[in-house]
Amino acid sequence: MPITFSNTNGTGNFTLVNNTNSGNIAMSVSSSNQYNAGLYKTTYAEYHSENPAFFATATPATYGANPATSIQTTIIQEPSSDDGSNFSVQWLGYFKPITTETYTLFILSDDGSYLWIGANALSGFTTANANINNGGAHGSQERSGTVVLTAGIYYPIRMQFGEIGGGDVFRFTYSTPTITKTTNVTDLVFYNPATNGF
Repeated sequence: MPITFSNTNGTGNFTLVNNTNSGNIAMSVSSSNQYNAGLYKTTYAEYHSENPAFFATATPATYGANPATSIQTTIIQEPSSDDGSNFSVQWLGYFKPITTETYTLFILSDDGSYLWIGANALSGFTTANANINNGGAHGSQERSGTVVLTAGIYYPIRMQFGEIGGGDVFRFTYSTPTITKTTNVTDLVFYNPATNGF
C-alpha cells in the first residue's frame, strides 16, 4: 500500500511507491504542483573527476533547462563555443514513463557520464550504484541499464557528464519492448522550477 506524506517545503504532496521489480522507490507527484517540461541543466567549470559529490561543492557556470523534446548535447569539434574543453554538466528532474514495462536507458558520451533513476537519484548516489556507469576519460562510447518502470509515476532522475579534452558528446536515449530506441522525451521529463530539479 502506498504511503502518503506532506512535503513541508512547498512542493506539495507525494506518494511513495515501492517498485519491487526494480528495487527503486519512486515518487508520484501530486497534480497540484506545477512542473516545467525538460530537465534542469547546470554546467560547471572543470571535470568532475568521477566524483558524483563534485556537483554539490563546485561553482556553477551556467543554468538552464533542456528542451522537452530531447536531452542531448553533441559537440563535434573542440573547442566548444559554449562550454570549453574542461567542464561538467548535471541534469535533474523526473522521468514519467507512459507505459509499464522494462525500460533500457542508454548514455552515449565522451567523456565520463552517469545516470541514476529512482531513490538513488535523490540521495546516496555513487558511481557504484549508478543505473548507468559510463565513467572515465574515453572516446565516444555507449553504456546502458535496464529498470522496470510504472506508467504515470514520476521517477527522480539525475544525469552527470564531464568533458576533459578531445571530442564532446552526451546523448540520452531509451527503448522498451514496445518503444523503438529514441531521444524523444516529450511529455516524459519534468523539473520543479521552485527547486531547479526535484
